[in-house]
Amino acid sequence: MTDIAYQNKDITAKYFGENLKEKSFSAYGLEIPKIRKVLPTNLPSVEANELRIDNLFLLKDGSLAIVDYESDYNESNKVKYLNYLTRTIKHYIQEGLIPATSEIRLRMIVIYTADILPGQTRPDFDAGCLKLHIEQAFLVSVPSEDLEHHLQDKIIKGLPLTEEEQMQFIILPLTYKGKDAKRDSIRRCFQLAKRIENETIQTFLLSGMLVFSDKIISSEESRDIKRWIMMTKVGQLFEEEKLAYAKEESERTKKEMAVKMLQKGYPVREIADIIQGLSLDEILELGKNIKQQ
Repeated sequence: MTDIAYQNKDITAKYFGENLKEKSFSAYGLEIPKIRKVLPTNLPSVEANELRIDNLFLLKDGSLAIVDYESDYNESNKVKYLNYLTRTIKHYIQEGLIPATSEIRLRMIVIYTADILPGQTRPDFDAGCLKLHIEQAFLVSVPSEDLEHHLQDKIIKGLPLTEEEQMQFIILPLTYKGKDAKRDSIRRCFQLAKRIENETIQTFLLSGMLVFSDKIISSEESRDIKRWIMMTKVGQLFEEEKLAYAKEESERTKKEMAVKMLQKGYPVREIADIIQGLSLDEILELGKNIKQQ
């Protein structure tokens, strides 16, 4: 496990998620509806040592899809998936996003890296009163080297990648067997992505690769990729967005302080002298709003 914790991936995960809308998992051999929205995965844990969900999606048909990535197979993982499902249901009912009386449609999707063969897994778990069916995808069926050569050829020639090819690029490292081969592929993909002139596509591919490969990518490689992303125009826009949010929070705090001082009877000019950045007109307007309440 690397140091790319959920809270440290906010910018890349946010950008990747926003650009997954209307995309399809068909490139991975999964025939499910397109993605409508990427949902947050930092759901409250039932146990302190419980792992977070890899990805949670709202699909076009209204179903919720939990997507996990595995490089080995263990029957006990099915208990982990059941925990994911119950936590998701509990969270969305408590938040009022799903009525407790409504039909909840959940999908449990597992994408196996090239280390796992189809015959090694069982998609169903039957506990009598409870049955779990897992929709599976096996990346071992992806011809890694042929796909890499194809993508490399298009990028070097300056040809745009289709949406399907973009999704293939993101999971390309996971189609190789073994951790070392995967990490070598990440390094090659990183260098290849740098050659893409469209910065929006470039950042989408790199952010997606970070999110999908977070279990096997090295700390050094992840830092290099994130550093590169933040050097792009898209990355700069996110930095500007964070600064704008901080400014907005600062303005809100100033106004809240001014309101409290007005309620305590402080003169308008005295408030303006104490709270820098608020004009007399703005403070007078706040006073009017207080009187109208």
